[in-house]
Amino acid sequence: MTSQFDKGKRVAVDSAPPSSKSSSNAEGTPNKSTTSEAWEHFIQLSSDPLHPRSKCRYCGKEYKCGFNKGTSNLLGHIRERCLKYPGRARVDKKQKTLSYQPVKIGESCSLVSTTYSVEACREAIAKFIIKDEMSFRVVEGEGFREMLRVFENRFKVPSRTTIARDILQLYKKTKKDLTDFFVSSHQRVCLTTDTWTSAQNLCYMCLTAHFIDDNWTLHKKILNFCQVADHKGETIGRQIETCLLDWGIERVFTVTVDNASSNDGVVFYLSKVVNNWNSAILGGQNMHLRCSAHILNLIVAEGLKEYHQSISKICNVVRFVRSSPSRTQKFKAYAEREKISSNKLLCLDVITRWNSTFFMLEAAEKYEKVFDRLELHDAQYIREFCLSKPKTCPSSIDWEYARYFIKFLKVFHDATLRFSGSLYVTSNNFLRQLCLIHTQLQAWRDSKDLFLKIMAENMKKKYDKYWGNYETINPYLFVSILLEPRHKERFLRYCFVVLFGEFKANELVVKVRNNLHSLYEEYKLLYGDDVEVMDAVNDEKDLEVDTEVDARQMFDSGYMRILKDNIFVECKTEVDLYLLESCENPENESFDVLDWWKINSSKYPILSYVARDILAMPVSTVASESAFSTGGRVLDPHRCSLSTRTVEALICTQN
Repeated sequence: MTSQFDKGKRVAVDSAPPSSKSSSNAEGTPNKSTTSEAWEHFIQLSSDPLHPRSKCRYCGKEYKCGFNKGTSNLLGHIRERCLKYPGRARVDKKQKTLSYQPVKIGESCSLVSTTYSVEACREAIAKFIIKDEMSFRVVEGEGFREMLRVFENRFKVPSRTTIARDILQLYKKTKKDLTDFFVSSHQRVCLTTDTWTSAQNLCYMCLTAHFIDDNWTLHKKILNFCQVADHKGETIGRQIETCLLDWGIERVFTVTVDNASSNDGVVFYLSKVVNNWNSAILGGQNMHLRCSAHILNLIVAEGLKEYHQSISKICNVVRFVRSSPSRTQKFKAYAEREKISSNKLLCLDVITRWNSTFFMLEAAEKYEKVFDRLELHDAQYIREFCLSKPKTCPSSIDWEYARYFIKFLKVFHDATLRFSGSLYVTSNNFLRQLCLIHTQLQAWRDSKDLFLKIMAENMKKKYDKYWGNYETINPYLFVSILLEPRHKERFLRYCFVVLFGEFKANELVVKVRNNLHSLYEEYKLLYGDDVEVMDAVNDEKDLEVDTEVDARQMFDSGYMRILKDNIFVECKTEVDLYLLESCENPENESFDVLDWWKINSSKYPILSYVARDILAMPVSTVASESAFSTGGRVLDPHRCSLSTRTVEALICTQN
């Protein structure tokens, strides 16, 4: 492509050498047959083909180049280096320009001043590759480079090797900032961890930290995505210890893991390490927190080992429709005739994923009339399901059974979604979901349908193994109910009545309250000095005398002070005072527990520290497992050669 160097513009120029038959005129300028436009700006000084030399018309700079040689160095001089070239854009690197840009994604644009920076452009490309999980090779693509030339023609797109180094530098920078925060704030964290085997056949461990900062904002940070030698508990425990030391983290509150036997050894090892660091709470005896989502998956999988005949029939007809594009198109046409407004498409169930059965039934039951039409008009469907005796196509009774089954599975599906959150508090909702699951299982155990009864019995056995007794559940999960301003003791007692009966409820409430008092005393030893200073300042203010207050007001205020002192005598601790206050409206769906504690932290200075750590506990390991989904996309079959250090940088920096 050939074009002109217009004033103030940089253009792409063909650097192909001129024809060997071309010659120069008397002024040292090539004939018009010469293809390169560099000769519009250069004069040939020597026609010797062995030692050609040319000079810039504007600044006089000389180069070793002639008419029959490449001219890329001459064009580069004109574009980038010649200060006297009249068509070169003269832009002050420090000069700012105005542009409309959103402060955050999704927000409206505002007018901001920007400055061109090569470093900022390279960092933006690095973030683009990290966030959108692109291959490093994208920066060397012709389309990508053409796009950036249009956006900013002064920017030279780096190679994939350079951008890989930029990503590592960005990772080191963000890691240093987070490390400085942990070291300076002495932040206590809750950990989740899990292991995964990649397409490289390497074992990776993901370590995620959950914590609530001083501004009462919940954070989730992937600390490490590193290789481990094996899945043994001690191996993983030592690796986590190394990671914590690298991050400057000594205060660990809980560790959430799945139910693999090796994880018992992981938590046991970490509890000893944190105890040796003198930073464990209550000796680390309640550090082990089992993944609730994993337990729930085991419970439902136990009940779905064998499908009911009605569910099997629906699975078969859905598989029939999805087996070919022509059948799917015919099914959609029948759905339009029946005027079914559902936008959900039929999906197949997967044996190893119980929630796929829920999704399959939820979508299929809305198309009952369409399947009835297939039974009347589709010859293949009739031969497949309607000619045998008895018929294998679903009847109206089968569809009613499926709807009942959907309601049952929805309880478990909703509980899984609640347990799997990582950007909102989950510990304060655990007991409610547990009660719903328990109630649903009890209802099915009393069912007259023999199949449902047997299935519920099997699920209840697995349920009792992990959640059947108070002692098998981490006591901090019950403490979180007391620290929920909408619930406190009354809701806790009601849940215990549902789960364990009226006889044990009062006893268990006392246990949970004692656990909260123990935590309070432990935190008082850690943070009591700061609070005493605050109390001393307040006492000095109380001693100030206002000379303009009349006698009646002084008398009344003195009596009210005595009444308040009596209340504090009865309520010896912040725990007593907090539990004595009335609950917030439990029907307020917009209630934010973190905002409440942020507002009332000055009222309960010690108890608020307890609440920060209790409410930060994740009840599932989904935060770590989701990183494996990212790892599967980063380490796809086309990018298996990435080093473990690069993989960690890509995944951790994305978070």
